Amino acid sequence: MNIPEYFLKRFQYVNTEYSNENRDNYDMLDNVGSQAFSEKCLDTYRVNWYIQATDIFFPKFKKVFVDERDKELFQQIDQAKGDKIVVLVNQWHMEGIEHRWCARYGQVPRSVEFPEGINPIGDFNLREGLFTVMYNSLQREIKSKNTGGKPATHADWINGYFRESNFQYEHRDM
Repeated sequence: MNIPEYFLKRFQYVNTEYSNENRDNYDMLDNVGSQAFSEKCLDTYRVNWYIQATDIFFPKFKKVFVDERDKELFQQIDQAKGDKIVVLVNQWHMEGIEHRWCARYGQVPRSVEFPEGINPIGDFNLREGLFTVMYNSLQREIKSKNTGGKPATHADWINGYFRESNFQYEHRDM
């Protein structure tokens, strides 16, 4: 650890987006407490944020404690025998293992921006889509029963994409 380098980095990141995010993390930690913060607030985004902060301020620590361990874990997973393998790892290592896995088998990790854009069919979250359809259908049935009428529309969430919800805008030039 190089103390002058650490303080230089801290000085460089004053009044940046990093300092705002860091303040938000400390505020959240103060509000909910350390146990609730670690159980409920440390999602993949926030853990990756901490990993990147460690890479900025303590690059040698990150290399030893995160990168090297990711490499070891991936080698153990990749060399495991069996048809189905269940692996339980710390959230700190998920991103690194996923990147190594995708590099080995020719895939793109979820955190990488797709240069050719997103495939709307292949990248569609089916579980979320099915839940939305089910939720909208259920709400439509409940509201129709309560009002005693038929649904005004069978479209899901009304947004600007669906032709049915944009009827007035599509025909304004007629």
